[in-house]
Amino acid sequence: MISGLTKPEFRNFTLATASNFFFYCNFSSFFLLPLYIKSLGGDDASIGYIMGTFGVTSLGAIPFVTFLVDKYGRRRFMLLGYALMFLASLSYLFVDEITPLVYALRLVQGFSFAFSFTAAGTFVADYVPSVNRAQGLGIFSAFTIAAYAVGPSLGEYVIELAGFHNFFLYSSFFSLISFVLAVFMRDGSFTPSRDPYGFGFFRLISSRKYALILLSNLVLAGGLGAVLNFIATFFRSKGLQAYYFFLTYTITVTAIRIFGGGMADKWGRKAVASPALFIVSLSLMSMFFANSAPTAVLISFIFSFGYGSLYPTLSALMIDKAGEDERGKAMGAFNASYSMGINFLAFPFGVIARDYGYEAMYFVSGCLVLAGFILYTFFEREKVS
Repeated sequence: MISGLTKPEFRNFTLATASNFFFYCNFSSFFLLPLYIKSLGGDDASIGYIMGTFGVTSLGAIPFVTFLVDKYGRRRFMLLGYALMFLASLSYLFVDEITPLVYALRLVQGFSFAFSFTAAGTFVADYVPSVNRAQGLGIFSAFTIAAYAVGPSLGEYVIELAGFHNFFLYSSFFSLISFVLAVFMRDGSFTPSRDPYGFGFFRLISSRKYALILLSNLVLAGGLGAVLNFIATFFRSKGLQAYYFFLTYTITVTAIRIFGGGMADKWGRKAVASPALFIVSLSLMSMFFANSAPTAVLISFIFSFGYGSLYPTLSALMIDKAGEDERGKAMGAFNASYSMGINFLAFPFGVIARDYGYEAMYFVSGCLVLAGFILYTFFEREKVS
């Protein structure tokens, strides 16, 4: 599937992809947490605060995580992340009202995500040749996205048939599978970081070389967060099921990344990223028209089509620009901008949804992505390869 990999390299790539898939089944299941928050008496602002709390540690831990991953390897920190996600998800069994415990568990899940996402992405980047980097990261992230069909879609049925407590058992089991798979993986070759104190991360994120990539990823993740954090309650308010989005999103993004993941390797990163950012911005503004199953599926498809190629393209561009001894920092910076967008923007988006409606919130998020498109298109000087 990816040329240039030996059998041991392909085995480790496959195990990393599979373990990350199951981790994301757990992670994506918790996009249904707003339904539980609503059942406990929370409002849209509460949903935004609780869902956004995840970003405090998923972002705050990244400088520390990237230092460890670059210094000591990837696999051990994947194991740590999977274990923490399993324990935190299982602990929701003890939540029966909105108390500080809910926020604490979201903080632990965010810490888990920082370790798992950064270590797994860097682990895969170690194995994939540069000429196939977007393709390899596309395949890796395609299975990440495939998890969105399993986690939330089956999770809705678990909730309806067996209740929320069984849902928490169901979702946490996925991270246990990830942990077992990671036990059999082995780190690839990498150059240990020469940064003794971990300040290299802050030098990297303040570099103009990465600025527009990180800004584009931040606003893109904000748009994605507006969808993922609120789509369940938004669709319910329209009499629609969340799986209309999650299944469409999963099928579309997975297909694009598996069969079209090499587009950015062939045509260049910017040639793919710029139009995709524009498509995502238009789809978010079009959420106003999602009043029936056909329009919900169509808008979900347009959003997914645009978003599908962006993660492997932008992340490949980050790795392209990074030295071998700072891949972890580059992936960490990329993940940090993602966390800021998808989590911290949930706070104001929740308030906008509560005070002005979901349609206004999606219009604002679309405008932010459009601004990212303009800045990236006209000021990023990356040459098409």
